[in-house]
Amino acid sequence: MDIRELCEALETMVLQHDQLIVLAERKKEALIGNDINVLNEVVNKESRLVKLVAEAENRRQKAVVVLLSTMGLRPQSGYKLADLIRMVTNAEDKLKLTELAERLSLKLGRLKNLGHINSRLTQQAIDFNDFSLSLLTGVYDDQDYVYKKPSDTTQGKLNLKMFDSRA
Repeated sequence: MDIRELCEALETMVLQHDQLIVLAERKKEALIGNDINVLNEVVNKESRLVKLVAEAENRRQKAVVVLLSTMGLRPQSGYKLADLIRMVTNAEDKLKLTELAERLSLKLGRLKNLGHINSRLTQQAIDFNDFSLSLLTGVYDDQDYVYKKPSDTTQGKLNLKMFDSRA
């Protein structure tokens, strides 16, 4: 039973996830620094790398199918890497697969955490921009924050907004 293909696919995925983590860190810094050019560059690199990860995942799935076939088992989509590790009888192969699975799991956890942080930073930037535009367009100008005599009329009120929301 040869698990080299599976190990190679997993190692490739670990390296690719390392690169995704670096890009996620750069994205976080770009979001914090409001650097749109760096953000665009990172997003483009991320999308290319995600395609490569999908290719590596396909290679991994094919290697699992071949490995299960050589073991005399019918390949199903419900097998997890932990199930496959339990089926491997060679101690060295089992150790290698376990180590790769743990490394990949740690990388995925870190990447998920960074994705959550970046999502929150993006939402905060959107909220800030929305609030800033609201201030510029005068959404809050229609509200009276200071007491005025009811007999005062506001017909001659001069509206000096930077942007007119009706335009």
